[in-house]
Amino acid sequence: MKLAQFLPILLAIPALAQSSGRHGTRIAQVQTVYLEGPSTSPAVPGSFAVAAPRSNTAPKAEFETWVEQMSRDYAESVVTGDTGVEREAGRVTIHRFVWDNFRHTELKYTLTLETIPGTQTYRVSFSDSSIPYPVPQILRDGETIALTLSADARTGRRMVDYIRAGTGLMKPRPDVARDVYAEDAELTITQPRLRTNGIEQQAAASLPATLSAPVVWMYIPGQGRYLLSFKPRAGEGFEKAGEVAENSLVFSSAGNIFRIDCADRIATGSGTYNIYARKASVADSADPAGFMVGVQP
Repeated sequence: MKLAQFLPILLAIPALAQSSGRHGTRIAQVQTVYLEGPSTSPAVPGSFAVAAPRSNTAPKAEFETWVEQMSRDYAESVVTGDTGVEREAGRVTIHRFVWDNFRHTELKYTLTLETIPGTQTYRVSFSDSSIPYPVPQILRDGETIALTLSADARTGRRMVDYIRAGTGLMKPRPDVARDVYAEDAELTITQPRLRTNGIEQQAAASLPATLSAPVVWMYIPGQGRYLLSFKPRAGEGFEKAGEVAENSLVFSSAGNIFRIDCADRIATGSGTYNIYARKASVADSADPAGFMVGVQP
């Protein structure tokens, strides 16, 4: 299913419902659902049910909806919320919607968040969705999934739900990711660690300590080889796939989410930057023992 099928919902929000950064606009406020609470919480369309937790460290899911490249020429309205919350011990299921009041277009998905006993991790899975969604994920406390709700291939404008799982205070996003300005921008990969859908991957013995280049390749066991770049490189088949912030790079492909954590900054700047990816068309002749990184010639 192509994201371009979901074009009609890219819109602007009344000023009082917005929180704007330089590169995007957040719709309404951060919305929170706790794992603790009544077994069922039906919601009125246009609202969002929040169950009072027993403590301020109770596990929860947070939702932030952002529209990239928001134009002042738009004057339509979006409402986000849920149509019901179901709870069991250590598990909450949230039926979420994003509704375009002006065009009467509604996107829906169901998210299930579960605590993994004895760990500070969570299992997140999606179902009943009108949009493409990732395979089940394992998130560490405070980590985020970026779920693209709609995308306009012509303008590049996207609407995204950023979904966090964790406890305590989780900082909201100040803005959406942006492209780097420098034409020669390089990714710096230092002592990388890789997780695929939240599962730690073993590194190959020959993994370099540090490398830096405009295009970096990464071999992921069971997935193949990906080329990564800060620049769009549309003529070479690269597509927007994720973002880089400080020491972490996250990108997705075919429903899988890959998280690379490094020992130092990946980008020279301090912002959050778009990452573009292309899967290599030529398969490796033999699968390496673990994940590998290298510089694209």
